[in-house]
Amino acid sequence: MATFHHAVLHILRAFLVPLKSVRQISLLLLVVIIFIAQPTPVMAARFVVQGISGELAKNVKVFLAALPEPAPDDLDNYLDLVKKNTRQAMQALGYYKPVISTVVKRDQQNLTSIHVDIAAGSPVRVTSLDLQITGEAEQDPEFHKAIRRNRLRKGEPFHHGHYEETKSLISELANSRGYFDAQWVTALVEISIRKNSARITMLFDSRTRYHFGEISIDGDPELHDLITKTRSFETGEPYSSALLAEYNARLNDTNYFRSILVQPDLEHRADGLVPVTVRATPYASNIFNVGGGFSTDIGPRGKLKWTVPRLNRAGHSLVSKLEISAPEQNFVASYKVPIEDAHANYGLLQAGYQHQDNGDTNTNKYTLQAKRLKRLGGGWERAYVLRYELEDFRQGEQTDISHLIMPGLSFTRDRSRGGLNVLWGDSLRFYLELSDPSWGSDVRLAKFRSRIKWVRTAGENNKHKFIARSDLGGISVKSIYDVPASLRFFTGGDQSIRGFRYGKIAPQDDTGLLIGGKYLAVGSLEYGYLILEKWRIAGFIDAGTATNDFSESISVGSGVGLRWITPVGPLRLDLAYAISESDKPWMIHFSMGPDI
Repeated sequence: MATFHHAVLHILRAFLVPLKSVRQISLLLLVVIIFIAQPTPVMAARFVVQGISGELAKNVKVFLAALPEPAPDDLDNYLDLVKKNTRQAMQALGYYKPVISTVVKRDQQNLTSIHVDIAAGSPVRVTSLDLQITGEAEQDPEFHKAIRRNRLRKGEPFHHGHYEETKSLISELANSRGYFDAQWVTALVEISIRKNSARITMLFDSRTRYHFGEISIDGDPELHDLITKTRSFETGEPYSSALLAEYNARLNDTNYFRSILVQPDLEHRADGLVPVTVRATPYASNIFNVGGGFSTDIGPRGKLKWTVPRLNRAGHSLVSKLEISAPEQNFVASYKVPIEDAHANYGLLQAGYQHQDNGDTNTNKYTLQAKRLKRLGGGWERAYVLRYELEDFRQGEQTDISHLIMPGLSFTRDRSRGGLNVLWGDSLRFYLELSDPSWGSDVRLAKFRSRIKWVRTAGENNKHKFIARSDLGGISVKSIYDVPASLRFFTGGDQSIRGFRYGKIAPQDDTGLLIGGKYLAVGSLEYGYLILEKWRIAGFIDAGTATNDFSESISVGSGVGLRWITPVGPLRLDLAYAISESDKPWMIHFSMGPDI
């Protein structure tokens, strides 16, 4: 390499003499520097860890993966570094006296593998564990749970990760529960390699717990009363970051604010109280949203939403929604009135229009509705409803106009984790509606419906996904012909029984036209398997019926599908066969959006 550089410099002197221009000399020097500055070659290496398994082997591989590629002219030093990192990985899990040897091998493609052979030896074990909490937290049940959950155990190998985890767990718990002056008095590990022993002494002084102080609001003064009413705690209540997060979520759910931030003002804590600061930026006076989508059931659809987040100081708001597709058009305007607060206890006044034209069904429905909603414990929401419906409809050969006044009650709960691509969750929805001539309705009936969906994942990277759902309903009425078309039961399609067309499973009249059913029973099971980072394959079976007397056979659809995981939720493409039919026809179904 020195001879090569010497030759280049000799050529450089020969060329520099005749050059007069500074620009020419600069360009030539740049070319020569690039030419001379050749990178030092490195060789790719892979590690083969032998003699240990499980968590030990995994930890060693993690430590070795952090090493750079070895230089061929410095292999001895590199092997020393391999042994050093391996020893550190073993010590982290309590093995302080491993015997480590390395062997370098090259295959026919000249790729290098470094075989690391390890005899773990006897581990350092925890012979004494003294973990104590003093201060007010000594009587706090959450700290008792934390001590029980810690993974340090007497007689087990000393695990540095478990030790640091225990310290972090208790420190973070103290911070989340208002012990802002807490400190570790002692956090000591005495290790004797000769005796293979570790003595752990941990003393945590929580001191006193702070309580919520006054709320300071940075934002539009007109919003102060609404912000205060929505809080999830009272002044003087023991501090909890969970309550603070709930307050932030409640304010966000009111839809008054473009941004909201609730945080403790630790700098001004005093006399056992910590003030709370709320920074709120309200939405503009008018918000417009335009959207769309596609599904096999209704084809392309468009959506338009107009929101007035706050009409007055009392927090009244207005939301108007328009949805248009070929078979269905819906419009609803909702006026929201906070009763106790805009998050958990409010009323809705609604007016709507719906048109549906789906083969044997053609309806025009006008609705006026008053609804009182209240959030209950455990994520449940209860709603009292009083609705008036005027419906002009044709169902099969029947044409009629109905007037119904229907009080109702519903209980709903939706839970999910994973955002729009749900990894865990469930949805429970129960509805009851009544109609009777004694208060002005055309017909006496009672309608019940329950809709349940369950989503779980399992395995590394949530490789396995399970989805189960059921949809059950019933109408207590003398004749199905007394019920307006929009209240009757139909099933089939993307969201019910795949392999069948949308809403085409229902009782028929003598001419073969659909009349709809009094009862609904649908169940579905689906399994998905992650094949790539953003792709799943799925298998499913759906079964059920809409009926008046359960004399019809159960309709069953089954098939396979593909799921593309996108930022707006999964896109689903299914190939489904109607296996309960004699000719087993097939359909392709496409839908999009979150599973819950």
